[in-house]
Order: sequence, then structure tokens, then C-alpha cells
Amino acid sequence: MFVPRSPIGRLLRALPGDRKRLKASVRSVLARKERMLTRLRYARSGVLLPDPLAIYWIDPQRVEFATCLDNGSADWEDWVLPQMGRVELVRGGDWDRLLHRFAAMRVSRAIHERIHSSVAWASTDYYRTAVATIESGRPLWNCRTRAEFDARCVQLDRLIERIARDGYRAAAEQSPAKIDTAIGQTEVLVNVSRDGLPLFQDGRHRLAIARSLGVPKIAVQVHVRHSQWQEFREFLLRGASSAEIGEFSITRPSEHFDLDWLPVTREEENCWHAIATRLPATSSGRALDIGCRLGFICHRLEERGFTVLGIESQPRIAAAALRLTRTEGKSVVVIEGDVLKEATLSRIGTEFDIVVARRVFHHFLKTESGCEALRALLGRLKTERLFFEPHRPDEDQMRGAYLNPEPEDFARLIARWAGLQRVELIHTTDDGGVLFELSGKKSAALRRCGVRVA
Repeated sequence: MFVPRSPIGRLLRALPGDRKRLKASVRSVLARKERMLTRLRYARSGVLLPDPLAIYWIDPQRVEFATCLDNGSADWEDWVLPQMGRVELVRGGDWDRLLHRFAAMRVSRAIHERIHSSVAWASTDYYRTAVATIESGRPLWNCRTRAEFDARCVQLDRLIERIARDGYRAAAEQSPAKIDTAIGQTEVLVNVSRDGLPLFQDGRHRLAIARSLGVPKIAVQVHVRHSQWQEFREFLLRGASSAEIGEFSITRPSEHFDLDWLPVTREEENCWHAIATRLPATSSGRALDIGCRLGFICHRLEERGFTVLGIESQPRIAAAALRLTRTEGKSVVVIEGDVLKEATLSRIGTEFDIVVARRVFHHFLKTESGCEALRALLGRLKTERLFFEPHRPDEDQMRGAYLNPEPEDFARLIARWAGLQRVELIHTTDDGGVLFELSGKKSAALRRCGVRVA
């Protein structure tokens, strides 16, 4: 629990327990001051951070690992980041190593045993270790004697009963909420790793109860973000607010709790819905997304049962897609490269059950050599189904292009080059774009005869 290191902090510790409201008021004032100073410090350095008191509702099962800052303690359960004094909201280092699972913590095992097997507190490692620590002279959770810790265990039983009966409530809804950090945070605390994983920091009892009871969502606050994750967040923020990272601004439906500020476009979801309705309920096989951007369609295809590869030519976008794939626990393989290059094709192969190409093939129409390379690529790809979204011919980038067909003509051209017979419009986007499904592989004999798509 946070106690300020100051004369005021010593005074607060000396106050009797019945002065809780006074203590809470003083801590709230001190936290407000520290929060203001922290915001100024990071604002001056140009670091873009959300409100540290922001509350995120996440699945407690996502907090799979504990923070791993080796601070010299013999007990890895104490290897958390500092919460008192001047807090670093962004911090580098290897504290995000995935070495210890939260489920292995003594409190997590004890609460699981208590809920599912009615094991007595006194029979758990958690109880024995806590009592030994208290009796050695080190208070835990404001308990200085075994009797006080026994009373706390009774309180934990009541908390288990309340959450099981009424569901999980944010600490902020309770008055007065207990302040656990120098900047006034009150919820279960997580730190965000370089790959965006939420790592346990504080609030072990609430988290363990929620996990053991199967609570779907709990309130958390972010204590510290890894510097590499913060760099990634700012990269996405720049891409979301301008086109400096590529030809398009970054927009996608929000999937990660710490990226919920990204501009949300429903078009990605709408396009996916149009594709999904053309697929069987359960699928398998290989899928390829050419120009996958941040991988939204890739992730949805994997969820439908496909083994998915995504190709992205822009290095930083490809790196971002790979990071999001790891963050969201997907197995999508993201490859940075040019799909027209032999080196890329040799890595991915040419046989796919599904191919997705949205607003990417027009780049190759700008030159005669690009057209020939695209035609050769499509002639080598072996697929029964291609979801194709052409560009808009009036785009400035297509001025002076070698070819600049109308959308339906472009779709028929791609179908002919890919040896597919059917061209069907399946979706119209909000900005006037169109999505086609190309399907029905022609026989090799027909292709050699040059039979055209109707």
C-alpha cells in the first residue's frame, strides 16, 4: 500500500484507524499534486500518455504473467516496480521478461483452492508464509499479528462471496477508494510489456478471486508502460493522425485495451463481414493477405480456422503488424516484402485456399513492367477464391499510370490473369469503393486456350 515518504506520510501512519477519512483525504491531495507534476514532466519531454487514472476493463485471464523486476528480494512475488515516490510511467529494461506466471503465486493458488476445494486458509502456503513474515516483524496488508491476518482472511472470504454474488465492481465505485500509488491509482495495477502484454503489478487478491471465479472483465489501471511499447503507441498515434507513415492513415477496430484511442473505422469490420459471409462456418487451409497493413483481416481469418500469411511492403507497418500479432496471441505469419519478388514467393509458396488483396494491385499498374509482373504473379498463384478491392480511378496517384481501369474492368482483368471464372460484387464501402469475390478456377486447358472471363 502506498504511504508517502514525507513528514506527512509519517503523520498519516501514526493516526489511529478511525481516522480513515482524514487519511484518505490527505492522500488524495498528495496524489493529485504528484499526478500534476508527473503530467508536466512527461509533457515537456514530448511523451504522449493517457490519464494515469484511466480505467480499462479487461479479461483477468489476460494477466497471465507477473512483472519481473529483480530487486534483490529472494521472493520473486515481490519483483514489482516501485509505486512510491517519483513514479516512472515509462520505463525500459528487462522487467517484462515472461518468467513467472500469476497462477503460480501463493495467493493465487490459495484462493483457487479456497474457492474450488474449500481448503482452510491455514492449510495454504500463502497463509503460512504470510504469518511467518508478520511474526518476523514485517507487517503485511496492515496486519501486525496472526489474529489480524486471520481477520483479513475472513474479509477475503466476504469479498469472494460478494464478487460471486454481485459481480466485480471497480474500486473507484466504492467510497473511500484506497489509494495504492503515489499518483492515486486504486484498481488492480498492470504494467504493459514491450509486446503489449498486461503484467501483474498490484491487487493480487482481487485479481486472483476474479480469475478463480471466471469473472469476464475486471477494472485495471496501467502503472508503467515499457519504453518500447510506448514508442509503438506513439508510432500508431502519428499514423492515425497523418499519412506520414504511408499512403494511408492507420485506422482499425480497437482490440487492445491500451490502443482504444485509435480512430475507429467500421469499414474494416464491414469488409470482413462481407468476406466472412462467403466462407463456411468452420474453415481450414491456407490464406494469404497481400498488403495486410496491421493485420485485421489476417486475425479474423485465423479465427475462422485458416493458417494465415500476411505480406506488407512497408517495413514499419509490417513491424507494427507483427507486434500486434504477438500482442493479441495470434499465429499469423507477417512477412515484410514485395509480393512480386521471387524471394518473397519462395518463402510463402503459391498455393492458397483464400487470397485477399485490398487496394494494393493498382500500385503495379503504374508501369508496363509492373503490369507484366502482376500478371505473372497471378498466373502462378493457385487459389479458388480471391477477394479483391480495386482502387478508385480518380486518385491522384494514378495520373499517368500505364493502366487505370474502372473497378469492374479491373476485377475482370485480375480474374482473367488468375484463371478465375466468376466476378461478383459483394460490398460497397462508405467512400465509394467496391469489394469483389473472384472464384471458380478455370481448367488448365481453358487457360492455355486463352478463354476470357465473361
